[in-house]
Amino acid sequence: MKILVTGPKGFVGSRIMDALHAVGAPPLREASEDDIRRIVDEAEPDVIIHTAAISDIPTCEQNPEASYRANVIIPLALVRTGVKTVLFSSDQVYGGLRGDGPYGEGETAPANLYARHKLEMENRALELSSDTVLLRAAWMYDMPRYGVRNRRNFLMNMLLEKELAFSATQRRGITYVREVAGNMRAAASLPGGVYNYGSENTLTMLETAQWLKDELGLPVRLTDAGPRHNLWMDCAKLREQRVSFRSTVEGLKRCLEDYAL
Repeated sequence: MKILVTGPKGFVGSRIMDALHAVGAPPLREASEDDIRRIVDEAEPDVIIHTAAISDIPTCEQNPEASYRANVIIPLALVRTGVKTVLFSSDQVYGGLRGDGPYGEGETAPANLYARHKLEMENRALELSSDTVLLRAAWMYDMPRYGVRNRRNFLMNMLLEKELAFSATQRRGITYVREVAGNMRAAASLPGGVYNYGSENTLTMLETAQWLKDELGLPVRLTDAGPRHNLWMDCAKLREQRVSFRSTVEGLKRCLEDYAL
């Protein structure tokens, strides 16, 4: 299976490149639809894995046109090439739901512009091709990778900051990005549709942070950030396809082992 990865030097894309030895696409931010089709035609992939996006919520709010182009227009152009496409979406599509969760794929209520763009992208991509795979990813973490910008993430924040606030009520999965990458070949073979894709977590965010603090003896001071809406995914549909993740705590344990922390 020949795989073309967009955003091959990004936080997620670079780890997928490591795991799959795939072909990396050039930057698509300024590419026209004709440019995108040409890039895909030249690569001749069996599957496209699209990781490039604008995922920072405030940035999307400040520049909605850029967000729409990155998070809707470009992914749809990739689907229109006719090659099976795997698109990353987000657990943020659950941000406005009233129930406590965990949430299945059929429940959505975006609470910010980024999430609204992601949900529009999902729906329109499946209209274009029912073979499209949409992966709703949780917050991901890793240690820095040489030569790749390492976005601030849960693990790095815990290691570097002196004080952090997490909600004592919010439940949300946090996922080791190398496990995301390791499951991508199986994800590329999934039947078309939407899947919650990441680690499940029964602990609150504050409890998760306290576990890591105790495990590593970290000096960070933890406080309660107050009520936050759950972004708690039910990954049963993914498991039915024999693709699974460790729980958030077990994933953190694996990461600590990998880096001998």
